[in-house]
Order: sequence, then C-alpha cells, then structure tokens
Amino acid sequence: MTMFNKLWVPIRVVPILMVMLSITSGAPTQENRSTVDSANDCKDPTTSSDMRACENARYELVQHELNAAYQSLLRHLDSRQRQKLRTAQNAWIRFRDANTAFESSLAQAGTLAPIIRIGSLTEMTKARVAELKKADFQ
Repeated sequence: MTMFNKLWVPIRVVPILMVMLSITSGAPTQENRSTVDSANDCKDPTTSSDMRACENARYELVQHELNAAYQSLLRHLDSRQRQKLRTAQNAWIRFRDANTAFESSLAQAGTLAPIIRIGSLTEMTKARVAELKKADFQ
C-alpha cells in the first residue's frame, strides 16, 4: 500500500469530520458554513488542492491536541522532569520535520509531495499525542 493510499483510509477521515461538524452547532454562520463545506469536501476529495486542504485541517486539529497534551503533562511534572520533556519534545520536533521531509521527497516534488508531507506530520503528531497522554497517566 502506498503512502497516499494510507492517507485516505476512510477511518482516518471520519474523526476530522466529526470534530468539524461538532464545532458547527446551531444555525450556521458565514464563518462556520465554510467549515461545513470543507468537511463535506473531505468526504471524497478529488483534486490535490482539496486533498491538501483536508490534510491541513486534520493536521491543525491534531496539533491542537498535541499542545493540550504537552501542557497537561507539564503541569504534572517536577522541574527536572519538565526540562527533560522540553528536551525530548524539541528533539522529537526535529526528527518529525526531518522524517516528513524525507517521506515527501520520495514523491520527487510532484503534486503529491505536499500531501504526503502534511499526512506524515499528522500521523506522527497523532502518535506523539498518544505518547504524551500515556505518560500523563503514569
């Protein structure tokens, strides 16, 4: 299975749709109407531009989860542990960025390269969120 196929497994698209739709409760305003439209476009994106927009939306959501998990964990650590977490997080960010640059380079700057890059960022960030949440419960 190629990296592109992994990005669009329907199960991975459903959570973003649920979150985006839950944000838009009540009568849709002009601002959240575009969110609903974007969510609908992510059900079956057909252009690389649509795919990129959907992946960007997924990444933005998981980035917020990462920030929340990181802050929550920091609150439960002593000063020595906080410093170690900051060091680990900075190293993880450098690794994540280098790894996604490598993965997207495999598309050799084609139109899928940005989609592969943001998809990789999203998946790696989701994994990091799970790691931080696990550490927060120990």
